[in-house]
Amino acid sequence: MKKIIKEYILILIGCTFMALGIVLFLLPNQLSSGGFSGITTVLYYLFNFKIGTTTLLMNVPLFIIAFLRLGKNFFAKAIFGTISFSVLLNILESLLQNIEVLTTDKLLASIYGGLVVRSTVQQ
Repeated sequence: MKKIIKEYILILIGCTFMALGIVLFLLPNQLSSGGFSGITTVLYYLFNFKIGTTTLLMNVPLFIIAFLRLGKNFFAKAIFGTISFSVLLNILESLLQNIEVLTTDKLLASIYGGLVVRSTVQQ
Protein backbone atom coordinates (compact mmCIF):
# COMPACT_ATOMS: atom_id res chain seq x y z
CA MET A 1 0.00 0.00 0.00
CA LYS A 2 2.88 2.39 0.80
CA LYS A 3 4.34 1.77 -2.64
CA ILE A 4 1.06 2.65 -4.34
CA ILE A 5 0.66 5.85 -2.30
CA LYS A 6 4.25 6.82 -3.11
CA GLU A 7 3.63 6.26 -6.84
CA TYR A 8 0.55 8.47 -6.82
CA ILE A 9 2.34 11.21 -4.85
CA LEU A 10 5.19 11.14 -7.38
CA ILE A 11 2.69 11.33 -10.25
CA LEU A 12 1.09 14.37 -8.60
CA ILE A 13 4.47 16.07 -8.09
CA GLY A 14 5.40 15.39 -11.71
CA CYS A 15 2.10 16.80 -12.94
CA THR A 16 2.64 19.91 -10.83
CA PHE A 17 6.08 20.57 -12.32
CA MET A 18 4.83 19.96 -15.86
CA ALA A 19 1.90 22.35 -15.35
CA LEU A 20 4.20 24.98 -13.84
CA GLY A 21 6.62 24.72 -16.75
CA ILE A 22 3.81 25.25 -19.22
CA VAL A 23 2.01 28.01 -17.32
CA LEU A 24 5.09 29.97 -16.21
CA PHE A 25 7.25 29.75 -19.32
CA LEU A 26 5.51 28.43 -22.40
CA LEU A 27 2.04 30.03 -22.30
CA PRO A 28 3.14 33.61 -21.55
CA ASN A 29 5.55 33.47 -24.49
CA GLN A 30 3.10 31.78 -26.87
CA LEU A 31 5.23 28.65 -27.07
CA SER A 32 3.94 25.12 -27.34
CA SER A 33 5.10 21.82 -25.90
CA GLY A 34 4.76 18.50 -27.67
CA GLY A 35 1.94 15.98 -27.71
CA PHE A 36 -1.61 16.73 -26.70
CA SER A 37 -0.44 19.57 -24.46
CA GLY A 38 1.05 21.26 -27.49
CA ILE A 39 -2.10 20.80 -29.52
CA THR A 40 -4.20 22.19 -26.69
CA THR A 41 -1.87 25.19 -26.41
CA VAL A 42 -2.50 25.98 -30.06
CA LEU A 43 -6.26 25.58 -29.51
CA TYR A 44 -5.97 27.89 -26.49
CA TYR A 45 -4.53 30.66 -28.65
CA LEU A 46 -6.90 30.10 -31.55
CA PHE A 47 -10.18 29.62 -29.68
CA ASN A 48 -9.40 30.47 -26.02
CA PHE A 49 -10.22 26.90 -24.88
CA LYS A 50 -9.13 25.97 -21.36
CA ILE A 51 -5.89 24.02 -21.71
CA GLY A 52 -6.51 21.55 -18.91
CA THR A 53 -10.04 20.69 -19.99
CA THR A 54 -9.05 20.26 -23.63
CA THR A 55 -6.09 18.06 -22.64
CA LEU A 56 -8.40 15.84 -20.63
CA LEU A 57 -10.91 15.51 -23.46
CA MET A 58 -8.24 14.71 -26.03
CA ASN A 59 -6.93 11.89 -23.85
CA VAL A 60 -10.25 10.02 -23.64
CA PRO A 61 -9.47 7.73 -26.62
CA LEU A 62 -6.09 6.94 -25.06
CA PHE A 63 -7.81 6.03 -21.79
CA ILE A 64 -9.95 3.50 -23.59
CA ILE A 65 -6.93 1.95 -25.31
CA ALA A 66 -4.99 1.92 -22.03
CA PHE A 67 -7.80 0.13 -20.26
CA LEU A 68 -8.17 -2.49 -22.98
CA ARG A 69 -4.49 -3.11 -23.65
CA LEU A 70 -2.48 -2.24 -20.55
CA GLY A 71 -4.68 -3.25 -17.64
CA LYS A 72 -6.44 -1.70 -14.70
CA ASN A 73 -3.35 -0.59 -12.76
CA PHE A 74 -1.89 1.38 -15.65
CA PHE A 75 -5.33 2.73 -16.49
CA ALA A 76 -5.83 4.00 -12.93
CA LYS A 77 -2.45 5.74 -12.94
CA ALA A 78 -3.09 7.22 -16.38
CA ILE A 79 -6.48 8.57 -15.31
CA PHE A 80 -5.05 10.00 -12.09
CA GLY A 81 -2.11 11.61 -13.87
CA THR A 82 -4.12 13.10 -16.70
CA ILE A 83 -6.86 14.44 -14.46
CA SER A 84 -4.28 15.86 -12.03
CA PHE A 85 -2.35 17.48 -14.88
CA SER A 86 -5.50 18.93 -16.42
CA VAL A 87 -6.83 20.30 -13.13
CA LEU A 88 -3.43 21.74 -12.21
CA LEU A 89 -3.14 23.43 -15.62
CA ASN A 90 -6.53 25.10 -15.18
CA ILE A 91 -5.87 26.12 -11.57
CA LEU A 92 -2.34 27.41 -12.15
CA GLU A 93 -3.38 29.24 -15.30
CA SER A 94 -6.08 31.05 -13.32
CA LEU A 95 -3.90 31.72 -10.28
CA LEU A 96 -0.79 32.85 -12.13
CA GLN A 97 -2.32 34.83 -14.99
CA ASN A 98 -1.75 38.15 -13.24
CA ILE A 99 1.86 37.63 -12.21
CA GLU A 100 4.66 39.27 -14.12
CA VAL A 101 6.12 37.11 -16.87
CA LEU A 102 9.40 35.59 -15.70
CA THR A 103 11.07 36.10 -19.08
CA THR A 104 9.95 37.54 -22.39
CA ASP A 105 12.89 36.04 -24.24
CA LYS A 106 11.36 33.19 -26.24
CA LEU A 107 14.63 31.27 -26.36
CA LEU A 108 15.07 31.39 -22.58
CA ALA A 109 11.39 30.60 -22.02
CA SER A 110 11.62 27.55 -24.27
CA ILE A 111 14.78 26.38 -22.51
CA TYR A 112 13.39 26.91 -19.00
CA GLY A 113 9.98 25.51 -19.84
CA GLY A 114 11.52 22.60 -21.69
CA LEU A 115 13.86 21.80 -18.82
CA VAL A 116 11.05 21.81 -16.27
CA VAL A 117 8.69 19.74 -18.41
CA ARG A 118 11.30 17.36 -19.83
CA SER A 119 13.09 16.69 -16.54
CA THR A 120 9.74 15.77 -15.01
CA VAL A 121 8.88 13.37 -17.84
CA GLN A 122 12.20 11.54 -17.51
CA GLN A 123 11.76 10.89 -13.81
